[in-house]
Amino acid sequence: MPPQHRQAEQHSADQFLARVQAVKQAMDRLFLGLGYLAGMLFTALAFFITYDVIARKWGDAIGIPTTRVTDEISGYIMAIAVTWGFAYTLRSEGHVRIDVLLPYMSHRLRRWVDFLAMWTTGFLACLFAWKVWVLVVDSWQTGMRSSTYLLTPMWIPQGILGVGFSFLAIAAVLTPVCEYLELVALRRRHARFPGQTSAPRLEGEPPAYGQGDGVSLHPE
Repeated sequence: MPPQHRQAEQHSADQFLARVQAVKQAMDRLFLGLGYLAGMLFTALAFFITYDVIARKWGDAIGIPTTRVTDEISGYIMAIAVTWGFAYTLRSEGHVRIDVLLPYMSHRLRRWVDFLAMWTTGFLACLFAWKVWVLVVDSWQTGMRSSTYLLTPMWIPQGILGVGFSFLAIAAVLTPVCEYLELVALRRRHARFPGQTSAPRLEGEPPAYGQGDGVSLHPE
């Protein structure tokens, strides 16, 4: 093979691999931001509930009013923090996993089982997101409101759930797709250039799902 043609193929293979890794890094940056948002919301919720407890107990004595909507607002904040943190938890391997049989499987079989589990999660997340968005549209069209003090339009909390499950669906679908494309790129690169066993990787990129003891997302 002429050196120029060989260099062109190597450059093409490296570019494809770099694009796949760039997608993974962008995905992790998004989900890391959602993880930080969920953490800040839980912190804000703790201060909010603490304030309202103090206001209800000693509000008249110290001159601070109670919000009277603690339960409803807390439910909305909890819904955002929990559902919008699903995707980050999935990418960082924070969800509970039953791995009794995994230690007895080969590396190849374990990888396929992880892919199957991820695709199953993606299917369920897509199904939930679709049903929730159908409910959001129905609540929007009918003008349905909550039977609470705020009379909140129901499409708002339902939309919060829809966004959270949509992020989870994106994470569950893109993770195995990116891993598969990266694996194909590495194999193709190794087949064409067997002397090169290493490939460029982006700093802060997490390992393949299910291949480590937990993933910490620390993009630049």
